[in-house]
Amino acid sequence: MFQSRHFHILPIADGIYALEAAEQGGAMSNAGIIDLGGCTLIFDTFNTPQAGQDLRRAALHLLNQPVRYVVNSHWHGDHVRGNQMFCEETIIASNITRELMRRTQPEWLARMTPLLPNLQTDLAALAAAISAEPDEAARLRLTAEQAYLQEIRESIETLIVTYPAITYSRELTLSGSKRSVALRSLGEAHTACDTILYSPADSVVFAGDVIAVQNHPLFTDGNPQSWLLALDTLEKLGAQQIVPGHGPVSGAGSISSMRQYITDLLALRGEHGSSGDAVEISDIPVPAAYQDWKATGVFYRNLEFLLSQ
Repeated sequence: MFQSRHFHILPIADGIYALEAAEQGGAMSNAGIIDLGGCTLIFDTFNTPQAGQDLRRAALHLLNQPVRYVVNSHWHGDHVRGNQMFCEETIIASNITRELMRRTQPEWLARMTPLLPNLQTDLAALAAAISAEPDEAARLRLTAEQAYLQEIRESIETLIVTYPAITYSRELTLSGSKRSVALRSLGEAHTACDTILYSPADSVVFAGDVIAVQNHPLFTDGNPQSWLLALDTLEKLGAQQIVPGHGPVSGAGSISSMRQYITDLLALRGEHGSSGDAVEISDIPVPAAYQDWKATGVFYRNLEFLLSQ
């Protein structure tokens, strides 16, 4: 099996692979490799060009056929910044997603490029701190931070923002000699427009960030109320395996878990937003059901977003 510091490869059906982001590396989110029959489809391209390059290599290694299609589920950088490694293939997204990429990704690169000298300084400081740190656990944390900053530095230095060439509105079917898959826009959910990929014959969905497993999902670029409707639509597909944007491959229960998370946070907004008193968001505890989830900081960003509505 192909090895990468960016992701772990999990076969989930004949010719379908989920690529789960590694703790360190430049992936940050999950992706997919799908054998359509005679050609390969890639679902999402990770956070950095270097992770995208390994994604391309993995696809060629696993299936030994040309990559024809690349799908971007939504506009967030951790799902699209590997696009440049597929500039000769057909990149597809919803029309709203492409427009949001055009608005946001060049601005991100323009904002980050002047910070490269600061990154170099931070990396030098981390190297010194790692050498001086006697505690192994602390060294591991510092080493992980160092690896992340190194990935970001390389990404900023090499990134060429690459946009989808083809867009669609509501649904698009892509076929090969082996299977057909459907791209479906679920509308406004995690962002203003989220695309999922459904393979009916395999009962598999690549859900992008509409689903997160054991990770706090970000609300701030979407709409939690309409997200609940998107989950209803997703549930009606009856898929047995769901590849989330973040976290391990799961089953249909991940939809219920995501619905419960959104409902619980909306209830927290109702509780604290109607109290009439100023709320210190950092004083609100993470509910017990989500205390072990990753990205705790996102929980507080979500509450801040909800309480500002």
